[in-house]
Amino acid sequence: MNTSRRTAWAHALCLFAVLALAASAFPPALMAQPGTAEAEAVPAPGTVGEIFGAASSHIKFFGAATVEAELDAMAGAGAGWLRCDFAWADLEPAPGEWYFAEADRVVAGAEARGIKLLGVLGTSPAWANGGNLWNWPPTDIGAWENYVSTVASRYSGRVSAWEVWNEENIDAFWQPAPDAAAYVALLAAASPRIRSADPSATIVMGGVAGLGSDYLAACLSSGAAAYIDAIAYHPYAETIGVEGQPEEDLLRPKESLCRYLVTFAHWLIAQHTTKDLEVWLTEVGWTTCAETPPGLDEDTQAAYLLRTLIDYATTDVDRVIWFNLRDTWLNDWDRYGLLELDFTPKPSYGYYSTFMDVFGPASGLAPGAASFSCVSPGLEAHAFRLPDGGLALAAWKADDATDTLTAYVPDPSLADPVLVDPASGAESPTPGVSRDEAGGIILSGLPIGKTPVILRLDKVAVTSVTPNQAYQHSFAMTIDDLAGSGFQPGAQVRLEMDGKVISAYGVNVVSPAQITCTVGFFGVEPGAYDVVVINPDGSRAKLEDGFRVISLCGAGSGTALLATGLMLGLVSAAGTLRLRSSRRKRS
Repeated sequence: MNTSRRTAWAHALCLFAVLALAASAFPPALMAQPGTAEAEAVPAPGTVGEIFGAASSHIKFFGAATVEAELDAMAGAGAGWLRCDFAWADLEPAPGEWYFAEADRVVAGAEARGIKLLGVLGTSPAWANGGNLWNWPPTDIGAWENYVSTVASRYSGRVSAWEVWNEENIDAFWQPAPDAAAYVALLAAASPRIRSADPSATIVMGGVAGLGSDYLAACLSSGAAAYIDAIAYHPYAETIGVEGQPEEDLLRPKESLCRYLVTFAHWLIAQHTTKDLEVWLTEVGWTTCAETPPGLDEDTQAAYLLRTLIDYATTDVDRVIWFNLRDTWLNDWDRYGLLELDFTPKPSYGYYSTFMDVFGPASGLAPGAASFSCVSPGLEAHAFRLPDGGLALAAWKADDATDTLTAYVPDPSLADPVLVDPASGAESPTPGVSRDEAGGIILSGLPIGKTPVILRLDKVAVTSVTPNQAYQHSFAMTIDDLAGSGFQPGAQVRLEMDGKVISAYGVNVVSPAQITCTVGFFGVEPGAYDVVVINPDGSRAKLEDGFRVISLCGAGSGTALLATGLMLGLVSAAGTLRLRSSRRKRS
C-alpha cells in the first residue's frame, strides 16, 4: 500500500489519548442502524461464508459503546472473522505494566457473537527496541517472547489465529529496512510460544504489502514454513497489476489476475516446503476518497467489493479480510470502510451482507451447472451450489462495460431464477426466462455491466410420500404428506411408470415443503411409480420409485378377498345411493 498512508496509520497506533477522546466523542444516536439489525447466522464450517471477514484494526481503543456497535455491525453483515491488533506497544508500554481491559472487551464481545478473531501480534515499545519507534523490531528477544506468551496464553482458545507482524516487507512497518532473515528470526521466537499457549491456534505469517513475492520467497528460503500454518498477502488493486496496463484499469478488481496470484502463492509455497500451508488475504479493499491513493465513488466500491468476494470464493484461498469495517479519522483519505465514521452504512455494507446471505451458505462452485455468454469479451460468471441443491449465479463485465447476458441451466428441477438486489437483498422475477422441451432454463437479454447480476434458483425436490403404497383398484386414496422443497401454488402431482401416468386431483400446496392430494388407482397397473411434482414455472422434481401400487393377485387370498369386498361394497353403496336418488326424483 501507499507508504505515506501506512506510515500515518501506523503512527496512530500509540496515540492512546487521541484515539480514546475521538471514540468517546461519538453520540450514541450515530451508532445505530447496523448495530440494531438482527445478527446473521455464523457462517457454517465448510461453506463459502466461513472464508470471509472484516478488519477493525484499532477496535480496542474505541470504548465500550463503540466496540459493541462495531461488533453488532459485523454480525449484521454476516462477517465471520474480525482482524484486529494486539499491539505490544499498546498492551505493555512499560516493562511489566499490562493493559488488557480494552482487548478483553473486544475478545468477549466477539466471542458472544460467534465471530472468530484474527489477532495481529507486533510493534514493539521503545523500552524493548533500543529507544526507537514502534515500527522497529525488538532488540530484547526475551521480552518479545514474554509478550507473545502472555497474550497467547490469556486468550487461549478464544483467538482463533495469530498473525505475526503486519506488512513487514515495507519500511513503513519494519525499520530501518525490511529484512526477511530478521523477520524469520522473530517468527521463530514467537511460534513455539504460541504453540505452547494454544496448540489449536493458526499461526499466520504477517501479511505482506501487495503480493511481495520476492520477500515471501526469501522468508520461505529462510525456513519460515516451520513456524507457520499460513502465508498472507494484501492484494490491493493499486499494488498488483500488469506492466503497462492502462491507467483506467488500475483500480479494477482484475479478477483473473487475482485468481492467478492465489495459484501462484500455492506454487511458491511448494517450491520451498512440502508443508501444506494455507493462503490468507488479510487485507483487501478500496477507499472512497477521491484523492490519493486513488479512490472510488461509493457505488463502485460496493460493486468491486461484491466482485472481489465472489471471485475469491471460486479459488482455494483460505481467508479473505475486507479492510475496513468503518472509515477512520486518522487522515482525509482512509475511507475504506463498509460504514462511514458515524456508522452510516455505505452501499458496500449492504452488498457485503447480500453476498453472505446468498453465497455464504454455498458449499462451493457448481461446475457445469450453468453456461453463460455475452456479446463482447470480458464476461465473469460463476455458479455456486446451495445447501438444498439450488444455485446462486453471478455475472458481470470485468471491464465495467455494459452488455447483454445469455445463460442456460439444464437442470429441470430448478425453479425459475429470481433477481437479487445487491444493495437490499430483495428478490424479483427475472425477465427473459423460458424453458426448452427438456425443462432446461433459458435466460436471455439480461443487461449486465460493472455491478454483478445475482440470480438464485431454488431446488424443487420430493423427499418422501405418506402413505407410499396402495392396492390395485383402490377407488381413491388421500396422500397426507408429500414432503420436499420448492413447491409452488398451482403445482401438479403425477405418478409415472414406463410412460403410464396417474394424475392426482385435489392438489393442495400447504407450503413450499408439503403437498396433500388424492389419487385413484382403479384399473391401473401394479408396480413402482415415480412421484413427480410439476410447478407452474416448469420446474419439476421426481422421487424415483417413490410409490408402489400392489397387485391384488399377489396380496394373498384373505387380503385380496377383503379388498374385493371393499370395492364391491363401494359399488353396492354407490348403486343404493343412485337408486334412492332416483326414487326421490320420481316422488
